[in-house]
Amino acid sequence: MAYKVFLGVGHGGTDTGAVADGYREKDMTLAMALACQQELARHGVLVKLSRTKDENDPVNEEVRECNAYAPDLALDIHVNAGGGDGFEAYYTIGGGKGKSLALAIEQEVKALGQNSRGCKTREGSSGRDYYAFIRDTVCPAVIAEIGFIDNAKDRAAFDTTQEQQAFGRAYARGILKTLGVPEAPIASEDAETMIAAQTIKKKAGLEDQTIRYLLNYQYGEALVKKLAKAME
Repeated sequence: MAYKVFLGVGHGGTDTGAVADGYREKDMTLAMALACQQELARHGVLVKLSRTKDENDPVNEEVRECNAYAPDLALDIHVNAGGGDGFEAYYTIGGGKGKSLALAIEQEVKALGQNSRGCKTREGSSGRDYYAFIRDTVCPAVIAEIGFIDNAKDRAAFDTTQEQQAFGRAYARGILKTLGVPEAPIASEDAETMIAAQTIKKKAGLEDQTIRYLLNYQYGEALVKKLAKAME
């Protein structure tokens, strides 16, 4: 059975999130999330994004979609503001797998050269987790802030699409480590093919080995896409 991961894509639509010098949080979070999804899909992990384009995406809707999907792990992707510096992540005050996920992602982010403010918890006045994405999701969940959009020196680490995609893949590697998924991906350079492969795997109940066999066929990628479309 394949693992499932939910990715919250911070802000969107009329809610731009943090803004500085022409950069918008909602654009950066989407670039990171799409790259994270692609990397997870290459490793056979099923992924649902809270949005795949620029549209309204309130946190209460993210939580509802996450719980309906019933994933093994959830990650909400954000960019910080307020003049600070570096990556930080929040996990539940209960620790557990959420803490493991935050630490694994932090390790991968630091490997790309970004400094870290640490992995933290935040308790609300009720004694429960402060953040709804962590408090109200039924699976272990983490909020990741890649850096500070309003700090030009910090932002230089993630101010291009290519850099954002690299951090998205780093998030994916942290997720894979937490899930215990080995480095043996179902490989294709084409993201559409990988998403189609995961659709077939889920709906037909096929094993990774069978999917690899299909992809190794002479016209395998076209076949996988056709099969996925027929299953819609």
